[in-house]
Amino acid sequence: MKKIKYILFITIAISTMFISIASGAVFSDVLGHKDEVYITEYSTKGYVTGYPDGTFKPDKTITRAEVVTLLEKFNLYEYNQADTNFTDVFSNDWFYEYINSAVKSGVVSGYNGNIFKPNNNITRFEAISIISNFVRSDNYNSVQLPYDDTEEIPLWVNNAVRNLYGAGIISDYDNNIINGNEYITRSEVIRMLAKIMEKYDWDISKIASTALESATNPLPQSTEIEHDILGYLTIESININEFPIKDGADLSTIKTAIGHFSETPIWDGNVGLCAHNRDYKYDFRNLKNIEIGDTVTYESRFGNRNYKVTVIKPIQETDWSDIVQETKVNTITMVTCIEEQPTKRLLVQAVQIN
Repeated sequence: MKKIKYILFITIAISTMFISIASGAVFSDVLGHKDEVYITEYSTKGYVTGYPDGTFKPDKTITRAEVVTLLEKFNLYEYNQADTNFTDVFSNDWFYEYINSAVKSGVVSGYNGNIFKPNNNITRFEAISIISNFVRSDNYNSVQLPYDDTEEIPLWVNNAVRNLYGAGIISDYDNNIINGNEYITRSEVIRMLAKIMEKYDWDISKIASTALESATNPLPQSTEIEHDILGYLTIESININEFPIKDGADLSTIKTAIGHFSETPIWDGNVGLCAHNRDYKYDFRNLKNIEIGDTVTYESRFGNRNYKVTVIKPIQETDWSDIVQETKVNTITMVTCIEEQPTKRLLVQAVQIN
């Protein structure tokens, strides 16, 4: 009991900490702020407080330790029994018990070298990685992220971003750029947590159960692929097995791999692929044998997706409308030559099923 009182005393004394019981007071600096509703609701329900001067400082950065303290209210289950042994987190630190509890619940981890960097400001990607554990979207693998820097999202956080976007926890960002390596603000963290609470009708037990599920059945990690290869294509029904895909539709590229039309997306949207219908190491000669309903598998550094063939048709060699067309459902469009019709091409489209 004395240890608990000591921790609470330290917590109150540190102005950067804000996880004590809130009075629901109106903060002097959140009126008109874009996250005013979320901050007010979250504080009114007692999940966050501001500073002694009556401010909340919504646009101030937040440390990794401070984010972890916000998770204490969720009454998380202890997934493992291993105590915190980070070399930069000590038992007399005010945040020790919070980090220890979060580690045991499986929702946070540290860096290589067994360090946690508790006093470092947390980036948007780091916060997303943690908060993603409290909600699970059924369609995280099929969403189309709208950000202009989507293809720059690191592998370790890619599915977490998709999970929060699919669940409606994150959406638009300034200039349509997620900019995940910039430091996140206090208000943005509260916005995400409040949206999750609203999704579960403020039922803490449901959030704790989801966190336990995330610990025992985590989202799959994206995989490393050779730097010059975008992914691999498999169509088992016509004996195309893990054919490599490289960026570019020029002759030198499609002599060594399936070519990717650089004008089309790499992952989200309508992915355009092409290959010769002749005796190269990787070609589309067997594409003429494909049938409606056949399964196409695309493995990329972002993950794996399965598609079902829905369209098979000849097109004019100058007709690229189907290839560059934007689609709401993730699609693969494959094109190859038709030997007996030199001015036409065979087009096959498949839409994502899982």
